[in-house]
Amino acid sequence: RNDSLEYRLGENDDERWMELSYRMVQLEEDGYVYAYLSVTDIDERKRRELDLEDKAEHDALTGLLNRQSASMRMANALERTLQRGYRGAFAIIDLDDFKNINDTFGHATGDVALKTVGFLLREYERRYDGLVGRYGGDEFTLLMTDFDDEAELRRVLDELTGRLHVSIQAGGSSFEVHCSVGATVWDRQADADELLEQADRALYLVKQRGKEGYCLYQDEGLS
Repeated sequence: RNDSLEYRLGENDDERWMELSYRMVQLEEDGYVYAYLSVTDIDERKRRELDLEDKAEHDALTGLLNRQSASMRMANALERTLQRGYRGAFAIIDLDDFKNINDTFGHATGDVALKTVGFLLREYERRYDGLVGRYGGDEFTLLMTDFDDEAELRRVLDELTGRLHVSIQAGGSSFEVHCSVGATVWDRQADADELLEQADRALYLVKQRGKEGYCLYQDEGLS
């Protein structure tokens, strides 16, 4: 038999990754079984691996989970929410008129807008034990898993749309950024594709109404 395990040795800045390997050997002469143990410093290799994993899971611009990683983690978050007896919410956040920002001020300035929105969304991820990801382009997703009732969610969505209306100065230019939000509530077993479709339909209604605001899928009889 042989096997190995990786572990961290030390604390904080002095922490290093090590690997403990063992091999069981039975000698023919006496029949006894001996264990051969070795410890190897794998810190450099392990840190490279972790860095590659992190880059594969996160969006390079905003540092948020990318679309694939966010979708993969949603299933566990949904199940955990139901087990705790909470209601959850899923939202798609879209930057209004983002193409105009890029065309008028340049892509570097557009990147500043995306990073600003991503930074603001992290507050809601922490506050409501959720997940925030960059869905692609100018869209973000937000999964919140710590709600008691819909009234609380409405207050949060109203606050969220207000917080995401910000004035940004970049590259010598000043402009306003605001967002449209489509959201849905669940208190039963649901999958990520179902919630995504519902939130997307709610977002479409916000855009039809003139942008900058939110819509709940359940409010509009879309079901």
